[in-house]
Amino acid sequence: MPSTGPRRALDLVVRIATPADVGVLSELGARTFRDTFAADNRPEDMQAYLVSHFSPAHQEQELRDPQRFFLLAESAGTPAGFALLQAASPEPGVPGRRPLHIERLYVDRPFQGVGTGAALMRRCMQEARARGHDVLWLGVWERNFRARAFYARWGFSEVGETSFVLGRDTQRDLVLALPL
Repeated sequence: MPSTGPRRALDLVVRIATPADVGVLSELGARTFRDTFAADNRPEDMQAYLVSHFSPAHQEQELRDPQRFFLLAESAGTPAGFALLQAASPEPGVPGRRPLHIERLYVDRPFQGVGTGAALMRRCMQEARARGHDVLWLGVWERNFRARAFYARWGFSEVGETSFVLGRDTQRDLVLALPL
């Protein structure tokens, strides 16, 4: 009898996304962002952010940006999570000569707790090193305790703070960094 739940992390494939993945990234991105933050934010702010950041047109623009690349985790062809990385100027306090920004890292609910996030983080680290980066950094909402615990387990430490705008709501993000 086939399993109806997610596959073990060992069955995951993490690959670099291509322009053909626009629809998958748009749907997966909107769903995982909504699942993570909708309960703690106003519906109108959530909707405004989803429309502006997870439309197929926006995803295509990010996929074609030479400073960015997506990692897509799949289990038996089913999208399980993704990360978006960007070689851009870091927030103040981020160490290193060539930092790489983890702009997004999200795991779909059915694939949480089975190593999907760990597989994505390992690949983020591999890609960063292979591309000559010496530090990974990211912003995480101060109220996203699950994500903060995940990043702490990987050795990220707080190096500053920044603002994140969700619709009309300006929120406080902690800036975390991990020297490689």
